[in-house]
Amino acid sequence: MNSFYIAASGGGLMSLLLYFIVFGGIMYFLMIRPQKKRQEKHRDMLSSMAVGDHAVTIGGLHGVIYEIDDVKNTITLDCEGVLLVFERSAIARTQKADPAGTEAANAAISNAAEAQAAEKADEETVQTQEADQVEEKDGLEVREGQADPQDEE
Repeated sequence: MNSFYIAASGGGLMSLLLYFIVFGGIMYFLMIRPQKKRQEKHRDMLSSMAVGDHAVTIGGLHGVIYEIDDVKNTITLDCEGVLLVFERSAIARTQKADPAGTEAANAAISNAAEAQAAEKADEETVQTQEADQVEEKDGLEVREGQADPQDEE
């Protein structure tokens, strides 16, 4: 009878060990591996930064990279004329500088859209004024057709 309990408890240890192995594998693929990929991607982003790129710090401050100091492992950001020094690890994300000038193209498109909107607003204003003039003329005609109260007496 004792041998039956020993065999049963030994099988329980094997299944428990199997559960721990499966649980460890799930933890690795769901938590550890994605974190390592994110760290590697962030490390590559930090190493590929260049002067002139746009950067956002972990605190949400936006600026343009003004200087990179590899010795001190710092980055100087130009935030609208104010130069601020940050640790390299404080950079959350970067965007490459715009060498093709698409920023200028986007500004031109935006200006054209604003001009179109202004023209449309002007046309609507003119139409409204014309409609008001027509209503005024209609009002005058009605007044002219009404009988004068003095004539009735």
